[in-house]
Amino acid sequence: MNFIEAISSGLNNYFNFKDRASKSAFWYFLLFEFIYFFIAGFLLGMMGISDDIFAIASLFLVLPIAIPGIAVTARRIHDFGKSGWMQCIFIPGFVIDEFLGTGYVIWLVTFIVFAIFCSQNGTNGKNKFGSKPRK
Repeated sequence: MNFIEAISSGLNNYFNFKDRASKSAFWYFLLFEFIYFFIAGFLLGMMGISDDIFAIASLFLVLPIAIPGIAVTARRIHDFGKSGWMQCIFIPGFVIDEFLGTGYVIWLVTFIVFAIFCSQNGTNGKNKFGSKPRK
């Protein structure tokens, strides 16, 4: 699956938390999210708006892309036979870093563990979440 196909698949399966996603579909969609959030944040920052308006605008820009990101992550975790809810195990690491102010150390460690977790090979053939996704 290439970059454009992964974006299309992620957005077309907006609320699909049931099937499976390949590694390439997951990583390309994650790259798309990173690029989207970087550009959106840069443009909002350049506008020089107040913090309150920035927070509201950020919410409207983040939610439409965050939901399919959560869905594609759930499908990626399904690919190796685990529940999509497993992605929630990484939330405390991201939140703790915010409160402790560790200079992104805990955030980075959590992200690395998350990346390794999502890089597992999928189960061959069919599992309880469906057939093996195409590459």
